[in-house]
Amino acid sequence: MSGPVTSAAQVPHRFLPAERRATALVLGAAFMLLADTSIVNVAMPSLQRDLGAGVPEVQLVVAGYVVAYAVMLITGGRLGDLYGRRRMFVIGAVSFTLASLACGLAQGPGELIAARVWQGLSASVLYPQIIATLRIVVSAERRGRAFALLGAVVSCATIAGPIIAGLLISADVAGLGWRPIFLINIPVGIVLIALAPRMVPAHKGLRLRLDHAGSLTVVLLLVALLVPLTIGRDQGWPLWGWLLLLCAPALLVVFLRLESALERRGKFPLLRPGLWADPAFRLALALYLVYFSAVVPFFLYFSITLQYGLGYGALATAAAMAPYAVGSTVTSLWSARVVSRFGAPRTILVGCGVCVVGSALMIATLALNGSGRNIGWAMAPTMVCTGLGLGLVLGPLLNFVMARVRDDDSGAVSGALSTAQQLGSSLGVAVIGLAFFRGFHGQLTDLDYAALRTDMMLGLVVVVTAFALASALVWLIARRSGADRNGPAS
Repeated sequence: MSGPVTSAAQVPHRFLPAERRATALVLGAAFMLLADTSIVNVAMPSLQRDLGAGVPEVQLVVAGYVVAYAVMLITGGRLGDLYGRRRMFVIGAVSFTLASLACGLAQGPGELIAARVWQGLSASVLYPQIIATLRIVVSAERRGRAFALLGAVVSCATIAGPIIAGLLISADVAGLGWRPIFLINIPVGIVLIALAPRMVPAHKGLRLRLDHAGSLTVVLLLVALLVPLTIGRDQGWPLWGWLLLLCAPALLVVFLRLESALERRGKFPLLRPGLWADPAFRLALALYLVYFSAVVPFFLYFSITLQYGLGYGALATAAAMAPYAVGSTVTSLWSARVVSRFGAPRTILVGCGVCVVGSALMIATLALNGSGRNIGWAMAPTMVCTGLGLGLVLGPLLNFVMARVRDDDSGAVSGALSTAQQLGSSLGVAVIGLAFFRGFHGQLTDLDYAALRTDMMLGLVVVVTAFALASALVWLIARRSGADRNGPAS
């Protein structure tokens, strides 16, 4: 990608004005979307009280957003490739803002679940444009820094969501209880909509037809995977859930054959089959799947342990998890410099290793704290440690993969990576949930800290295993990258 060579050469690490404006805007959008992924976690007790919702309904409020977001990410990314980043950014921002208003005005569990599904679908259109815009707008020598900033935003937003929710619920703004956690998106969305025409560069797109058959097939495939993984345990793993999971391999085969047939006919498939020829891309998708199966579920289950086992309020729960974000933000901001010195694969491998150590120390800390007294303070050093590892993975991995992608594939690839991230999160919630809720069929309020402490330790064993497997995948990526560099020049 070409750009203003003279200015870039003079100040190689400083963003140009246009890059700075676009980066600031899309990172603001990323913060809003990612905070909404976790913002409901600490509001579960409030939602149960105010809406008369049961545990399954509250979990659907969380799952509805995650599933709707994940199933449309690839299609949302390809829409940006085809019809322009700016156009799809604005459409996604408008839709997300209206959906947030609907969430804030919901009068019952069903209305809130429907509005959260709408939010997730809107986010699936908006988020891929964020990654693709950074990939296209920022020059190669500064792109690593841009993705490092995105990694810092991911870290901050994951924790900021619960903190913002805790502050708003504790303040009980205008007697609205939990509703401001959604209504706060409205002014943010209005700013994004107003500034996008000036700050997101024009991109006319490819002006080709969307691969409707591929889009429908991949949505069905992701629904078949995500719905059972997300709500199967709470429904007692019903037969329909297993049938959906059994359909997934067949749908994957259908999708790959459809895409290959379109490419052979000179058409434009949803996800170009040629991408799969790159081993680094395949391994990166697997790494996203495995790595994020350990990250997101931890926050969910640790939140449950604190709130239901120890009676922590929303704000106290969020504050107890903040050290994770502190560690991750520090290394995210420095990750571009680390990569420039040691290379992306080595940096990511160290990050995964630090996550293994930090999570193992969490198990030891819980084992030594049988009463739960000051558990937030006791866990803080281990959470900072794990967060330091996370920051060495997020930005470098995204930049490493996107650097190998053609501009006209950037939207679809960013959607594919985000989809793998959401699949991994859902898989982790399901697998860790098996350890966390083994044999339990009552209400969360029936659990005490002694039981939840043991459950959390078992869940963390799964987390450590996932991080260790991620380390092995990074080692394979490093070997492959070394083989590519030592191979014949193309």
